Amino acid sequence: MAAVAARLFYWQVINYERFAIAAGEQHISTVRIDAPRGRIFAADGNLLVTNKDAFLLYASIPDIKKSLTKGENYLDKVDKIIDDLTPILYQEEISKNKEPEKLSRKEKETIKANLKNKIKEKLNTEGVVWIPLEKKISIQAHGEIEKLNIKGIGFEEQSIRMYPEGQLASSLLGFVGKDGDGNDKGYFGLEGYYEEQLAGKSGNLTQEVDASGKPIIASDSMEAYARNGLDIETTIDRTVQYTAEKYLFEGAKKYGAKEASVVVLDPKTGAVLAMASYPSYDPAKWDQFAEEERRNTAIDSVFEPGSTFKVITAASALDAGAVKVDTVCPCAGPIDIGKYQVQTWNNKYSPNTTMAQILEHSDNIGAAFWAQKLGKDKFINYLGKFGIGSVSGIDLQGEETGILNKIQDWGEIELVTGAFGQGLSVTPLQMVQAVAAIANNGKMMQPYIVKKIISKDKQIIKDPKQVGKVIKPEVASTMKELMLAAVENGEAKKIIPHGLRVGGKTGTAQIPKNGIYDPGKTVASFIGFGPIEDPKFVMIVKYTEPVPIYGAETAEPTFFKIAQELYTYWGIEIHK
Repeated sequence: MAAVAARLFYWQVINYERFAIAAGEQHISTVRIDAPRGRIFAADGNLLVTNKDAFLLYASIPDIKKSLTKGENYLDKVDKIIDDLTPILYQEEISKNKEPEKLSRKEKETIKANLKNKIKEKLNTEGVVWIPLEKKISIQAHGEIEKLNIKGIGFEEQSIRMYPEGQLASSLLGFVGKDGDGNDKGYFGLEGYYEEQLAGKSGNLTQEVDASGKPIIASDSMEAYARNGLDIETTIDRTVQYTAEKYLFEGAKKYGAKEASVVVLDPKTGAVLAMASYPSYDPAKWDQFAEEERRNTAIDSVFEPGSTFKVITAASALDAGAVKVDTVCPCAGPIDIGKYQVQTWNNKYSPNTTMAQILEHSDNIGAAFWAQKLGKDKFINYLGKFGIGSVSGIDLQGEETGILNKIQDWGEIELVTGAFGQGLSVTPLQMVQAVAAIANNGKMMQPYIVKKIISKDKQIIKDPKQVGKVIKPEVASTMKELMLAAVENGEAKKIIPHGLRVGGKTGTAQIPKNGIYDPGKTVASFIGFGPIEDPKFVMIVKYTEPVPIYGAETAEPTFFKIAQELYTYWGIEIHK
């Protein structure tokens, strides 16, 4: 009796915790309850991203074994289940492919074989009673499988992201993938930046189960309720977004550009009205696209801006009083600085030119003259005020800073080349934010995408945020007129639709590689705003490695195709 008592003490007291845990694992089941992600709306209230019903397909091994008929073994039953499920799940896999119509017979056979092997491996796993077979199958597949009435095959409700506007604004929105535990998680764009708000909070249901894994109805259960994700309303204007994408993609294909970007910003508020990148992708099939196709090059692609940067140099020099509008540049030829010689883009020189003429001719020597008058310290200080070398703070995941060297790394050559956008780099969004400060009378606004975060009980409204006063209003007014003249008297004046009165500047920057500029490869861009009297938008169009290589022949025509439609859409007066 003493020995029995001692043994019972050993099992029931000393090993109590270990056996309690083991017992719990056998008869206690905890089920994760996913929270539906929040929806994403355009500025007009139309849905850009929502959810649709989907299902988790699972197998209950005890129920499959109970359904065996006399003389039937488990392995034969598994083969029968696989034969029934494969055609339906095969169609699901095919539909997820980027270009299903281009799949070869061999590729299709491989998909089918892999699917069969995956199901077979799961159904033959030892020591489990419940196995997930396939996540997020469609309503159609659910219905077809349900009609088969396979004992031991069941479903749990899930949801999957749905994009009513297709691929519109995909690089801006981001996508929903999986984290390390296989749960939904937002990546890049809005999905990544607002992951915490959109994801909500998952719940769980803890309950006792019988030997087959089914809940015991009479037992107690504990449920932690899921909290739905919050909805967000963006500043994106669907018409502007569609128009910008249409002409950007057309242009990128026409000019054979490696990549392309467009950003349309409201200069008064910083609200992003449209943002697009080429190439693009389908966020519903994001894993079928290469990483470079999923990038938002408007915020993560840095480039030397070239001549578009001359408007920053001009505004800085005017604001500091280093030059005036009628200050004449006496330079009649190239500038020699140490071992370097700085030339104009076409090797033509116009001595005694004014600010307006320098911008109209896109004269590198004239821009260098402004920077030298301004001086290194003041020039770098103004670049910082314009947001060069720092992130804009936009509410998107993946923004890059660009490159602006420290002041101690600047010599005379860096000052001169920086004046016309060489030796430093920016993102398209940084350039738009900087030029928007000119359009907004010197006030710089922080770019933003989300204007409302909506919960069941309230709305959190995000107000526009001013982040600096870069130049004086009168300087901004002067710059508007200079930029208008640069467009109307510039290289591409013949292509400009009559009466739009847009201020802007072209840029053609050679691409550096291993410390050497490639003369045959450029980044071509155009940045501008309109109408001059009361700017409603600021826009940049950027092509990487287009043919022809010049901004005036590629980016500028695309800019004005978009701008002309925006004038009509907004009812902006076109001057005669």
